[in-house]
Amino acid sequence: MVLKLLDNLHDQFPGCETVAFADLSTLVILVTNSDTPHHREELDALCAEAAASFGPPQAPALGSTPAGMVFVATPDRLRIYLRDADEPDDALCCVCSHDIAIPQFLAAARACLEKISHGA
Repeated sequence: MVLKLLDNLHDQFPGCETVAFADLSTLVILVTNSDTPHHREELDALCAEAAASFGPPQAPALGSTPAGMVFVATPDRLRIYLRDADEPDDALCCVCSHDIAIPQFLAAARACLEKISHGA
């Protein structure tokens, strides 16, 4: 089911290169979409970057409240990390092109994470 949800999100957005479901507490990518071009080391680095960016739920990396979303822009890609509010160890790690429709992608990605984390 999780793979199908990730593949569906990936297929809806041509600008989405990779989407992966991660456990931030263990720093492990649990499932990634089936067309991902990234090697295990790159996926592990995505997960580590997400965990470091968010910080632990009880001690956010920035600010006084836990963040639910982080953007990291590089010259060639946009990395988007989403964390579930109720299950803060559950996250999506996404690698996208800069021309992705961000508002639509975020809405779909949030819904995907919700389904994965809560079986909704």
